This record gives sequence, structure tokens and C-alpha cells, in this order.
Amino acid sequence: MTQSLKSQSSFTDEEIQSAVEQGPITNQYLSDPQKISSSLNRLRSMEITSYLQYKQHGYMAVSLLAPGLKTEFESHAKQELEHADRLATRIQQLGGVPIFDLQEIAGKAAAIGVRPEQGTTLKEMVIENLLLERRQVEAFTALIREIGEKDLITREILLDILGETETHASELADFLKRSSDTR
Repeated sequence: MTQSLKSQSSFTDEEIQSAVEQGPITNQYLSDPQKISSSLNRLRSMEITSYLQYKQHGYMAVSLLAPGLKTEFESHAKQELEHADRLATRIQQLGGVPIFDLQEIAGKAAAIGVRPEQGTTLKEMVIENLLLERRQVEAFTALIREIGEKDLITREILLDILGETETHASELADFLKRSSDTR
């Protein structure tokens, strides 16, 4: 196949080999793929930790006071897992390896101040989730600024996830505002 491709184009053997080895990483990619993969694994760890926290809160949020909260927690958990999957896909595209070791995931998340919390009341659970979402907003914003124009695809993925994360934070804050108004 390489012989027929080579005879039909002006690509050298070195260019073909480089394309195979580097995949989407071209000379126009201005960042360090290994560094970006490492940063994405940290963010992915946050997303997985968030997923676990939302799932736990979803199991615990059985309440007549806020019947929609359990559904909201479950919906947010699903989105957190989707974020983690999108980050894993990008890590792989950059030639990295998404981490799956639970201790490493917990360690990376804890290193940036993210630990699953388990409040005893619905209000505490919502506050914990809000604080976790705000930490994610900060972490995603920092990496987006660091990347700038050097990795456009990763930046686009992060901006999309950031938008959803800010929506989560807004929804949680709104719930807390509404619940304090009714007391």
C-alpha cells in the first residue's frame, strides 16, 4: 500500500512514517502533546471524582422537599462521565494514555483540591457539588488560558465542557438561592 501511495503522490517515506507515528500532531501543533495529555488527565480525574460524588448524592437524595434534586444529580453525573470520556479521547489523540488506576485518579484530583464529599443534608450536598463545579471552572479556565491558540481542538473541547460546568454551577447556586428564599 505504501508503494502505491508513494507512486501516486509526492510524499516521501519519512513523511508517511511521520504521519503514521504522529497522527493529528503536525508542525502547526504549537503545544507539547505530553504536557497537554498530563493536564487533561488531571482534569479527567476531576470529572471522574465529580461523577462519583454526584452518583453518591443521587443515591442519597431521596426527599419530599426537593424531588427533582435526585434527577438533577443523576443528570449531572452522566454529564461528568461524558466529559471524562471526551477528555480521554483527546488524550489518546495526542498520543497519551488516559489513566484508569483509581488511586492515581484520586491522587491527581486530590492534588488540585478535589475530593468526593458526602453531606448529611440535601443543602450540604448541593453546596459540595457547587464548590466542586467552581473548582472545575477554575481549572478548565486556567488550562484554556494556558493553551491559548497553541492547540485549537483541545481548547474547543475544554470551552465546551467549561460551558456545561458553568451551567451546573449556576443551577446549583440557583437551587440554594431558591431554598433560602422559602425558609
